[in-house]
Amino acid sequence: MRYFEDLTVGDDATFGEWPVTSEEIVSFAEQWDPQPMHVDEAAAEASVHGGLIASGLHTVGIAMRLWVDEWLVDVANKGARYIQRIEFHEPVRPGDTVVARGEVLEKTTPDHTDSHGYVDYELSAHVDGEPVMTMVTDLVVERGGE
Repeated sequence: MRYFEDLTVGDDATFGEWPVTSEEIVSFAEQWDPQPMHVDEAAAEASVHGGLIASGLHTVGIAMRLWVDEWLVDVANKGARYIQRIEFHEPVRPGDTVVARGEVLEKTTPDHTDSHGYVDYELSAHVDGEPVMTMVTDLVVERGGE
């Protein structure tokens, strides 16, 4: 288990791959974001996107799953206080393979407790090496003693 003290600003890593299918895009969107460009191939084709695209929330979910499975699972994470920002650079389309990347941006220690620290973390999703989504979150990470 890695604790607050074990994380270093600038540490970065790449996490897994997730192939995206049209069936997955539609299934996610039907439940969580049923806009025409996510659920209706004909409407999506006629849209500014020129075809079916994944919901931004779906893209975040894919990146989160890869990150949790390959990095966060070994961190004494107690949750996030907030998301500082989220940006969608390009849409994810059927046939794309999403790769997640992450980097520790900043660490701060609160004055009110010795139990944890705060870690600003950038999580991004990439397709063919290009970013499609970037999110910066503020994690609460348990201290493990120095």
